[in-house]
Amino acid sequence: MARRAQRAFFYVMHASHVQKKLKLAIQNALKNISRKIPPEELPSPLKIELETPKDYKHGDLTTNVAMRLAKNFFLSSIKLAELIKDEFRKLFAEKELGRIVSRIEVSAPGFINFWFSREYLYNLLSQICKEKDIFGKNELGKGMKVNIEFVSANPTGPLTIAHGRQAAVGDALGRILEFSGYRVSREYFINDVGAQVELLGKSIYSRYLSINDIESEFPEDGYHGEYIKEIAEEFSKKYGKKFIPLDSKHLTGFIEKRHENLRFISQFGVKYILKTIENDLKRFGVFFDTWFSQEKLPPRTIESALDKLKAKGYVYEKDGAVWFKSTSFGDDKDRVVIKRNGAFTYLAPDIAYHLNKYRRRFHRLIDIWGPDHHGYIPRLRAAVEALGFNRDSISILIVQLATLFRNGVVLSMSTRKGEFITLREVMDEVGCDVAKFFFLMRKLDSHLDFDLGLAKKNSLDNPVYYIQYAHARIASILGFSKGLKNRLKNTRCNPHLLDSPEDALLLRMLCQFPLVIKASAKMLEPYKVVDYLNELAKVFHNFYTKHRVVSDTDLPLTKARLTLVSGIKVVLANGLRLLGVSLPERM
Repeated sequence: MARRAQRAFFYVMHASHVQKKLKLAIQNALKNISRKIPPEELPSPLKIELETPKDYKHGDLTTNVAMRLAKNFFLSSIKLAELIKDEFRKLFAEKELGRIVSRIEVSAPGFINFWFSREYLYNLLSQICKEKDIFGKNELGKGMKVNIEFVSANPTGPLTIAHGRQAAVGDALGRILEFSGYRVSREYFINDVGAQVELLGKSIYSRYLSINDIESEFPEDGYHGEYIKEIAEEFSKKYGKKFIPLDSKHLTGFIEKRHENLRFISQFGVKYILKTIENDLKRFGVFFDTWFSQEKLPPRTIESALDKLKAKGYVYEKDGAVWFKSTSFGDDKDRVVIKRNGAFTYLAPDIAYHLNKYRRRFHRLIDIWGPDHHGYIPRLRAAVEALGFNRDSISILIVQLATLFRNGVVLSMSTRKGEFITLREVMDEVGCDVAKFFFLMRKLDSHLDFDLGLAKKNSLDNPVYYIQYAHARIASILGFSKGLKNRLKNTRCNPHLLDSPEDALLLRMLCQFPLVIKASAKMLEPYKVVDYLNELAKVFHNFYTKHRVVSDTDLPLTKARLTLVSGIKVVLANGLRLLGVSLPERM
């Protein structure tokens, strides 16, 4: 008995290597085919990708390797897929892999589809119940040190829903990467210098004068909104009339003549706004390890980074400006880093900032930006490569905007005009869980329509409610089963009783969770976890409508199904936790 248990444990422990074993078997099958049908030169290295099919009718794993290599063998993709399938069967029929895969089929136009065996699925269910909150963890990152910089909203106004979406994405991605063996550091870059900060100070000062009954012209393109008045009121409470000129007739040019006052007011506004941003993010469940101020990058630091590029021959002067030779690394044109007037462009401090990250010994950088920065990607990648770092060591993710709807009407947003819905308002209206989940409901590169009406519904139409309700429903089932605790204690759990189509589909879905997490970490796409949880909840709710879990007349089946729903609860909890969403026991 002990020997049998040990063998099962050994078998389950190697379940995470199933994909690797399948890929190796496919490679061996291709070698055997090559001896019979010599191909043209095959790609090297030979990449074999195994993915989860979109439709479960097509198995648990699928590969398109036959479609990619068919022309090399002068065969149709279907014919090559059939040959691989036949060779594959010979290779694993008598080996351990044969106990994991029970069925192989070919589907048009040349996919090879694999089904896991019931034995594998039953063992995996046991593994889920043993591992609980660590089920699905993997070592993809192998301890690699990763910096994720996200949100980084200019400290000139409150966080909007666009920032909220970036916050949800960055937080979920950080959790997924940590679950996948990476050492993650979350960073917020504070752009607290430059024209926009100066304009913030002018806007606050104008409101400050108004509060003190002094008329002043509001700056052109200044920041509007109630929050500017709030900051001005706080400033007035703290400093009284200290910043009001003795002669109110000489207001014109007052700020321009006293730059130190303007800078002081600007920094007061920056600190005030940053505090509200930090509080909103904490409430949203998003925390940062580092708040990096641009002031930490003084001119000499930026010049040092540019000198490093110049020494490599990638910086030159032309037309009175200084240029970065980004075309040497795939950019469509060279970029100015120092203007004719001696001022840095946005690119110059960004180069220094990313060099600073590498000097802090991060192996990989991930920047999460809004869509207005899309054209900026090639020049920053070029700078990273020019500095001597691997081009692939930086990933720049563009998160598309979110449009907010209320009663079918689009709500407009403009920070300058003061017409926007803040993240705080959304959290107040729908709650943090719902807000976070809705922000993750689409792929990063897809525009998001955020329906406030749907988000407020406590019904199965609401996607986050739908998933949380599945978790709470299972908690209720497990609580109800405690009435049979003594009778179930001596009942053996026989997973082979889980033989209905609904049981089988749930088991197959559970085995996908580790694959989904790994794929999400590789692709840097949290939506894959959202999509998986939606489907798992859907399959569970369907199962629940057709089958009774707890029955005092069939204890063996009850024991088996309680094990099954316990496994589902573990996976739902792990998935929601990775998204930063709570796990209610009651709803």
